[in-house]
Amino acid sequence: MSRIIKDPEERRRELIDTAERLFLAEGYEETAISDIVREVNVSQGAFYYYFDSKEDVLIAVIEKQIAQMESDFIQIAKKDDLDEAAKLNSMVNRFLCISASRKKILGFINQSKNATLHMKLMRVKPFARIAPVMAEVITKGCNKGRFHVERPLETSYLLLVLTASANHMFYESDRFANSNNADQSDRKLLENMRVAMEDLLGRALGVSDYRFILQI
Repeated sequence: MSRIIKDPEERRRELIDTAERLFLAEGYEETAISDIVREVNVSQGAFYYYFDSKEDVLIAVIEKQIAQMESDFIQIAKKDDLDEAAKLNSMVNRFLCISASRKKILGFINQSKNATLHMKLMRVKPFARIAPVMAEVITKGCNKGRFHVERPLETSYLLLVLTASANHMFYESDRFANSNNADQSDRKLLENMRVAMEDLLGRALGVSDYRFILQI
């Protein structure tokens, strides 16, 4: 099959989209660069024109997912039928809404043996695009007396970090890849974590008349 010449940016997006699909379907470790280029019908040399390694295309996949989350946050912020507390609730649930396959990828990144890959991800600053959107909603809520927060942006970062940290404990465990596989003690642990996080959100935002409901 002859190879089709495409605009460089279009080709890069195609490589990222294909890598994402294969990583989610087959797993990051099980996917080789040769699998990606075969699907796209380009040479390995073409792949290395855009990315230095498989790790770099994984970071590009994460960046793409962050951009999609930012877009989703913006759409939630624009909803006229939700007050600020409900908007924050929806944003946090969107943040927590990670498929089992994505959890496995994040679990791989956060393994101690992959410290270099984790540092690359941290340089992307994954919260830098979504925290300001949350902060804008928090600020509007404060102006209406709905929230009581002195530093909306810092609070947004803190909530995202704490939520990610609480959820991270399950990324590396196969038994939590699908909550249906969890036994009674595991479900109790999940429930306790959910209740604690809901309480944390209410306390951090100074909300007394709204109960956050998280989808964990």
